[in-house]
Amino acid sequence: MSDTATTTPMQRATLRLGQIRVNENNVRQDLSLDEKFLKSIAANGVKVPVVVLPLGEDAYELKMGHRRYFASLATKETKQEQDAIEVPAYVLDPSLREAGEDFIDQLIENDDAFRRGLTELEQADALFGAVGAGMKQARVAELTGRSRKEVSQAVKTAKTVGERTRAALTETGAYDLDLEVLGVLGEFDDDLTAVDRLLEAHSKGRFEFQVQWERDDRTERLAREKVRPQLQAAGVRLAEDSDTLPPTAEQLAELDGPDSEPMSAEAHTGCPGHVATWAENPQEPGELDYYCTDPDRFGHRPPPQDAQETDGEGEGEGDEQPTEEAEAKASEPSREYVKAGNKAFRAAEKARQAWLKDLIGRKSAPKPLAAFITEQLLTCPKPVAQWSGDVGRHNLIKELTGYTTLADRAKSATPAKLTLLNFAVLAATFEKRMGEVRTWRTDRTARSAVYELSEIRSDARTWLAFLAEIGYPLSSVEQAIVDDEPYQEDEPDADDADGQADEDTEDGASAEDAS
Repeated sequence: MSDTATTTPMQRATLRLGQIRVNENNVRQDLSLDEKFLKSIAANGVKVPVVVLPLGEDAYELKMGHRRYFASLATKETKQEQDAIEVPAYVLDPSLREAGEDFIDQLIENDDAFRRGLTELEQADALFGAVGAGMKQARVAELTGRSRKEVSQAVKTAKTVGERTRAALTETGAYDLDLEVLGVLGEFDDDLTAVDRLLEAHSKGRFEFQVQWERDDRTERLAREKVRPQLQAAGVRLAEDSDTLPPTAEQLAELDGPDSEPMSAEAHTGCPGHVATWAENPQEPGELDYYCTDPDRFGHRPPPQDAQETDGEGEGEGDEQPTEEAEAKASEPSREYVKAGNKAFRAAEKARQAWLKDLIGRKSAPKPLAAFITEQLLTCPKPVAQWSGDVGRHNLIKELTGYTTLADRAKSATPAKLTLLNFAVLAATFEKRMGEVRTWRTDRTARSAVYELSEIRSDARTWLAFLAEIGYPLSSVEQAIVDDEPYQEDEPDADDADGQADEDTEDGASAEDAS
């Protein structure tokens, strides 16, 4: 090792920490010696050389690398041990330095404009590469200061994020994504349009909703792929788009069967008007609704009596204006619009409750929570007034908190945690109130089907507006409820995604041909 200056700008050397003096003019105030960094230095030592300037008498002034220097000191307890630690160093030539250069070096070394750390995906690739080269995950964790869980997640992410997703990330410039988001993108690496939608949703703060929507959509499409051949084998016509059903079509549940009970699909199979379509509000993926394309024509209702016998009004009867019932029917939303809205509402519900679960699991409560709880208890709106401790609400509380009974947990809870537990009860009441899937709808058909729908929407507005106030990102269907406006569908049609949008039935015939 040479302690003398050379004619080159820097000379590589190995120095003991005892030879290095801290630069008194260092502008960095916060060294950010986090646990991960300290563990890495303890396991690996200093890999990136520090930069020093000779002071004479075998001493050097530290110019760059203060975090590495102090992290190295932290690995030993006694001064003797600390002084003996060796680190790689670049020794500057004093003759090539100019006044003020120390400060410019500090600025350039630490300014984000002059340096860029590895992105989360690049770090994951590096960890994956180490494991792929034969290093055990436990050793990778030890050397990098990460937990084994973090290494495992990073390796899994690097493995699942394929070239198509990476190309999309490059195209959009989305380099600031964390491992959790990248892991989700990896789920949809085989569907670039889904990745694009997820990236767009992330940029708008609606990622969680879109993730749920995409997962539900994929589950539904896979289920439909299994159902279609089953219907074809059974000789049942399928209307992929229920809006292709003729105006005369009615759901079998609205018709009387031979036993005067609602018509079943089995009992109706032999009818020429028998047709299936994807359920409007499925409880299970791939669920079907069954219709008769023309109940009057196929004898599922008594034939109408002659007009002259029933009203006796004589001529001109056909010139009457459409009845209120006919006008209402004409103003009904399309079946496909209702399906899309129901799908968005259910996806939002799952994403919202996952967000609530995370919120309630925290150690401290947002400031507005206590005031909201007090207000709801004092005003006692219908969701709160309906609290009866029933199974449905208790199950919601269990899902949101992870506790079977809150009473036992409350005994040992901190004041902040008690606030969150009280909030969980209110959350269960409002979420139960919004369990009505038609909450998002503003049309007259929905209002007539649910007599208190206006009240439910009002309670939903109160609830969703408060959640937005404390940081919950509203989806488009939730925003429509808060604004008390009709939902404007902005999600892609699932049928388009699986190549069925141009086919109305399994054999390519329209549903109207079924009659």
